[in-house]
Amino acid sequence: MISDFLQNPGVLLPIHSRVESERFGIDVARLNIPIDSPASDIQIAQICNESSADILILRYPSTRNRLAQSLADLSKAQAFQADTLVYFSKDLDPITESSKTNYSWKFSIASPNDNSIIKALSQIIFQDYPNHYRSNHRLGSQSIVDGYVEWASFGLADSAKLTAIIETPDSKKIGFALVSFDENGAEIELNGVHPDFHNQGVYSVLLQMLMGYLANQKIEKLSISTQIQNTRAIRAWVKAGFNLEFSLNTFHIMPRY
Repeated sequence: MISDFLQNPGVLLPIHSRVESERFGIDVARLNIPIDSPASDIQIAQICNESSADILILRYPSTRNRLAQSLADLSKAQAFQADTLVYFSKDLDPITESSKTNYSWKFSIASPNDNSIIKALSQIIFQDYPNHYRSNHRLGSQSIVDGYVEWASFGLADSAKLTAIIETPDSKKIGFALVSFDENGAEIELNGVHPDFHNQGVYSVLLQMLMGYLANQKIEKLSISTQIQNTRAIRAWVKAGFNLEFSLNTFHIMPRY
């Protein structure tokens, strides 16, 4: 979540990821470095070097351009860059966003009854999606896809979140967006459109309709992230008025055996 990197810096400690550990059958931990963290690169590298996790997933601001060298010099662990994540945000205005509608497609808010379709869409949308997990040979491809399916399903069941659906004129559900909320506004955690409907403007319409809906709910800011190589999505965001907030390097840290 974007708030992990905008929050007031505190004590840096790896956090055990129960969900990821159970999914992959190994001990997985995470360490997120806030943008304003006063910790030095050497301190961060030392924390990573002492980690006992099978995989420590480290995310830190790309502005720390010398931390990679410190990670390369770890004595007890090996580290490699698994991806670069980019965050984009946009300030929402009810009048501006509500004027951008497309009546060829239908927009609705999902209910628990949509769980099977959300899971089916997730399975195909994220089948070959490039991400930091796929950079690690220890993590199985199907388990990675299962993680996205579980993420979407759990998000739909979470009453504090919202899942929006885009449908064809004949009410076939072909895409969705999972949205979470905090004091900074809203964040699209997960989103996509069925591959059969790519290059038809469906994703842009989903984005536009979602922004209009959120703006009318008095949400002032919307954020979203993806891997830097996902240029198709980034182009759609820029066209919709989103601006780059910051980028994060993702490293996997594993013990030397």
